[in-house]
Amino acid sequence: MAKPIAFGVYQFRTKKRAIEEARLRINKYQGGERLSVEDELFFASLFTLHSEFEEKKGVGIDHIKVQRDFHNNRCLYIHRVDGTEIDCSWVHCIQPASRKTVISMAFRRAVKKLIMAYKKAQLEEVDMCPILGVTLTYDNSHVSYLTPSFENLLNNFLSERQIDIESVALTNPSPDDTDQRGQVAEPSLVEEWRNYHQNNATLQLLSAKANLRRLKI
Repeated sequence: MAKPIAFGVYQFRTKKRAIEEARLRINKYQGGERLSVEDELFFASLFTLHSEFEEKKGVGIDHIKVQRDFHNNRCLYIHRVDGTEIDCSWVHCIQPASRKTVISMAFRRAVKKLIMAYKKAQLEEVDMCPILGVTLTYDNSHVSYLTPSFENLLNNFLSERQIDIESVALTNPSPDDTDQRGQVAEPSLVEEWRNYHQNNATLQLLSAKANLRRLKI
C-alpha cells in the first residue's frame, strides 16, 4: 500500500510523485536564481521535515535560492535573515507521513470549499494585505488561520467528540483527482466538522509572501 507524503498544505500519494513535483519546480531555475513565492512556500514547507530543520533555519529564512554543486546538479540554499546561508537537501526531507498527518490533511480537504468561498468573498471587500500592504489578487493571496491554528481547531473538534484522530477512517481519492489528500469516510463527521469550522475558525486573507513569512520565522 502506498504511503502518502505530506507537508504544509501539500500531499502526494507516493514518494515518487513528491520527488517528481519537487524536481519539476526546481528545474525551472538556473544557478543563483531565487525561488518564486509559490515555490518558496513549497520548499519551506518541505524543509520542516528535515531532521536538522531548526539548525538549518537558524534565526529565520529570508529566501531560498537554487545553486549548482560540483557535479552541476541543482541544489537549494537557505538564505537566513542574518545574512548567513546553508544548503538544505530537499531529497532528505521526503519521507512517508504519519497517519495523524494524513488524517489532518483529509480534514483540510473537507473544508476546502469553505476556504475558497471565504477567499472569494474577502477579495470583494479587501484590497490590501494587512501585513505587507500589497494589492491582493486571487493568484497572490492565501487564506491563513489566526487563533486557533488549524491544528488546534481540529484537535478541539475531535476532543469534544472524544474521537482519537488516528481512529478516523479515510477513503482514497480517485487517481485522476487533482486533490490527492485522503477523504474522511463518514459523511456525518464531515458535516459536523464543516459546521464547527464555519463557527469557530478565525481566518485572514494575506498575500502569499506574508503567509510564507509566517511559516519561515
